Amino acid sequence: ISTILGIFLSFLLYKTQIPYSNYLKITLLIPLFISPYIMAVAWRDFFYLFFHRTDLISSVAGSIFVMVNIFTPLSMLIIGSALSNINAQLEESAQLIASLPKVVLKIILPLIKPAIISSFVLIFIFSISEFSVPAYFGVQVFTTEIFTQFSAFYNHSLAVLQSLFLVLICIFLLFTEAKYLAGAPFLSVGAKGTKNKTFQLKRKNTAFGFIIFYLVITVVFPLTVLFIQSFKNGTDKFIEAFSLLLPTFVSSFELAIWAAFFTIIIGFSSAYFSVNHPKNKFTPVFNWFLLILFAIPSIIFGISLIKFYNRPGLEFIYSSASIIVIAFVGKFSFISAKIIENSLRQLPKSLDEIAQIEGISLSKRLFKITIPLILPALFAAFMISFIFNLGELAISIMLYPPGMEIMPVKVYTLMANAPQALTSSMTLIVFLISLFIISVFYLIFKKFIRANNSITKY
Repeated sequence: ISTILGIFLSFLLYKTQIPYSNYLKITLLIPLFISPYIMAVAWRDFFYLFFHRTDLISSVAGSIFVMVNIFTPLSMLIIGSALSNINAQLEESAQLIASLPKVVLKIILPLIKPAIISSFVLIFIFSISEFSVPAYFGVQVFTTEIFTQFSAFYNHSLAVLQSLFLVLICIFLLFTEAKYLAGAPFLSVGAKGTKNKTFQLKRKNTAFGFIIFYLVITVVFPLTVLFIQSFKNGTDKFIEAFSLLLPTFVSSFELAIWAAFFTIIIGFSSAYFSVNHPKNKFTPVFNWFLLILFAIPSIIFGISLIKFYNRPGLEFIYSSASIIVIAFVGKFSFISAKIIENSLRQLPKSLDEIAQIEGISLSKRLFKITIPLILPALFAAFMISFIFNLGELAISIMLYPPGMEIMPVKVYTLMANAPQALTSSMTLIVFLISLFIISVFYLIFKKFIRANNSITKY
């Protein structure tokens, strides 16, 4: 469902002249960059507020509905990036002899087939690995069962066997669709030298109305309900929620920042060797390593790190926040590498070749030519990694050391027995913090894009 919706939304926003398309793209991405349990709480509040019952949403169908809201923006992002990189001459030539529906079916869809398959596979892996949504709704799936066996019943052997089965599913998908995932666009930042062909729609207002309706249903409506639930009996619960979460802010931000910093270092290294040294035997091995770590469900990744570091000589990592940073870096370096790699591939190779002829060292070429030209991609990788780190629940709840308070874990552990208004208030605070950070990053990101375009023109 997410992939189908992603195709439709990305075509409207990337290939037609919809009003305010740039703002709509950013707004539609909000569910992707906030923790999944926020959307789960919001929709549960909706059913509680309007129907005075939550059994309708606390089900398999409810979990599917919420995860479609969360992962459709990922599909839109991947497919939209692919649509933006189609050679405009092919579309213009096809339009001379064929109608728009035929151009879409015969030209555009076959060209973006790798992106569609990548979107489907990645969303399947994300969905089968999701922990917080089914756990909050009380739905029994692989991740919740593994977590229960490992953490509640201490049945580590059964948890490991169940984890192995889930990992085999994810690895099988990776191997069968490796050629598509290897070329997945994910996100193209500051595309250079490309011309995006747009089409005229006869019913532009209808398409615009559909996008606004989808935006209201998936973003505005559930989050408005959070506000209503948080403040319907005054501000006491909101103030209480803020005081409960306040001790978690510093530690959560520090973990997210450090992990994002190391993530872009590893992501840049992987991307640089993939673009400039693709025939090196270690390059594909390292890329596959990052892809497998990304595909392994967070709960299982957490169990593997516990088993590895919980031994003599490594307890200084196991008992500290370092293990969480390691987990975040391992989990999200693949996304960082893909974003940076897409940007590196857009740079003319002649720039580096001329610098080599002039006898400029590798370090100077990197810091004076390559890195300044891909600063927007580096910043985007840092921004996305930071936001994902800040909201990651499954890894945090498995690995956080004694005495440390982390924001998603604090919210999740309290909302099991907290009053509805307090749960809504805590979730609303986390959402507002995430939205504020996204807004600040976006404003800085726009300046990076402008500066980068000025350098490119010069």
